Amino acid sequence: MVSKWVECLLLCVCLSASTSSAPEAFEVVTKALTDYLTSGARPPNLDHALEQYPLPNVLVTGEIKDDSQKCRLCTLLTDVLIMNRRLGMNDVQLASEASYLCRTMKMATDRVCDGTIKNNLDIFTYMIDNNEDMTGSRICRIVLREKECDSGSENYEWTIDVPPGKTVERTKTNSSTTFNILHVSDIHYDPLYTPGKTNTCHENVCCQDDQADGELAAGTACGYWSDYYNADIPFYTMQETLRQTTTHNFDYVYYTGDFVAHRVWSTSVENNTRDIIAVTDQFKKYYNVPVYPVLGNHEPHPVNLWSSDGVDGTISTQWVFDLVAEQWGEWLSEDAKKTILKGGYYTVSPRKGFRVIALNSNLCYITNWWLINDSKDPHGQLAWLGEQLLEAEKNEESVHILMHVPSGNSDCLHTWGREYRRLVTRFSNTITGQFSGHTHRDQFWVYYDEEEPSKAVNVLWNGASVTPYSYANPSYKLYQINTETFDVFDLEEWTFNLTLANMYPSREVDWYKLYSFKDAFEVDTLQPNDVDGLISKMLKNRSLIYKYYLYKFRNSDVAVASGCDESCQKSLLCDMVTTAYDDTEHCEKIKKLYDENK
Repeated sequence: MVSKWVECLLLCVCLSASTSSAPEAFEVVTKALTDYLTSGARPPNLDHALEQYPLPNVLVTGEIKDDSQKCRLCTLLTDVLIMNRRLGMNDVQLASEASYLCRTMKMATDRVCDGTIKNNLDIFTYMIDNNEDMTGSRICRIVLREKECDSGSENYEWTIDVPPGKTVERTKTNSSTTFNILHVSDIHYDPLYTPGKTNTCHENVCCQDDQADGELAAGTACGYWSDYYNADIPFYTMQETLRQTTTHNFDYVYYTGDFVAHRVWSTSVENNTRDIIAVTDQFKKYYNVPVYPVLGNHEPHPVNLWSSDGVDGTISTQWVFDLVAEQWGEWLSEDAKKTILKGGYYTVSPRKGFRVIALNSNLCYITNWWLINDSKDPHGQLAWLGEQLLEAEKNEESVHILMHVPSGNSDCLHTWGREYRRLVTRFSNTITGQFSGHTHRDQFWVYYDEEEPSKAVNVLWNGASVTPYSYANPSYKLYQINTETFDVFDLEEWTFNLTLANMYPSREVDWYKLYSFKDAFEVDTLQPNDVDGLISKMLKNRSLIYKYYLYKFRNSDVAVASGCDESCQKSLLCDMVTTAYDDTEHCEKIKKLYDENK
């Protein structure tokens, strides 16, 4: 199985293809890799060939350029690694070879290379040893999201059985009575956060106690509360945020994942367990109402990896499910614990007529390498979701769905996102709210009817993040929920300016309400048709897009300074209407309308 460090190798090679302007350099590196693959030994010119490409640190940027060369390079490099294992390389030798490639291509600092290799080696070798169909082309198709890498293959193509019928008509109500739900997301608690350390560390996360000191005058010293540049938060910033949330009244708390920091090269079962418990304990300390958490992609060790059914031993991630079933037990039923133990998902009914379904959408994450082995509906989660929604429909319940990775995010396997969207369309009137995390941005996505593409049928609301990682102010959201329909009546976001807070660390943090959605965007309701109508208004009033952009980063100093040009605005609009990656129909339409409204 390919692992996190293999991802780094693949993405770096792909980026190298797009950043080099010399065709001869591409031919040199591909020939060197081909020679390596055919001979089974490193060719003498391999070092020089690999150094022809200036490689950004993709562990930080995560960018992939669209280039015709990338599949070829990706497949060659991955096949080299697979070949070495199948020719008899033991774990120590393979780790050494991986370290050579990682360091030679300057993918990351030496300790990040070594740490990710150490964490992932056992999984990588397990996948190669136990799956004779594992090939570079199969791996690269999911890593690069390019069908051409695995042309003609049916890998990653599957469907689920969606219950037949149409969504039910909902009973209308004149009630305006509401209750509140608090939405907190992406805390990313960092035990090693240290003020004064550098915020320009060239690693996944900065401000670490074992990194260099920053310079206050140069603006590279990490602040007291946190930092805009690749930083998570210390324990006291988490406490301050949770304390502030308790100044509001609310009946339930939604937490949409990511307890653990971004220090992905040095995770362990012990460290992740410690941090998940630390955050959960703070929830128990500050909240005397039910908390409904979901798992984030940073919770397992190694990061992003959720083992398939039937995998045992040290490479299994069953320990995560066991841990949270125990830690979250006071908020959940025994039946909910059973499905958590199966796949990290569950359902509860907090009050009559109202159901919460919490998903483990990390199972769709493309850097969950177990998908390369078997991607079809991992742990049977989507099939289970269909059953739960059908039962809720029969019982006339309204449903809120919680998840970490949004279905339309580029990190989510397109097949999973498409099949999830089919369920949303089928049960669009039963689902009265969707809530996610992961992106660290204040966002929404509009779902459209599959048979009537112009008809908006549902909305997904993102919880932004407590961590500022990266370029955002910490925040949380408060939703007003109709007591009869359980629709989202309005939402407000609360934040503070990180720059000002860091200037005066001894003063109280100046939290303020950033906006109310209904007031800021002048919409009558937060129903799908009105939110879709807002997008139409944005096309004619660009100031609304800019307002959305600033809210996305919670009015951070970095966002204000950077601004949002036409390309940025089109990207924002496309994101709003994309609920399954690779489905660009609504995106292309909205970009055309944007240009027509200049």
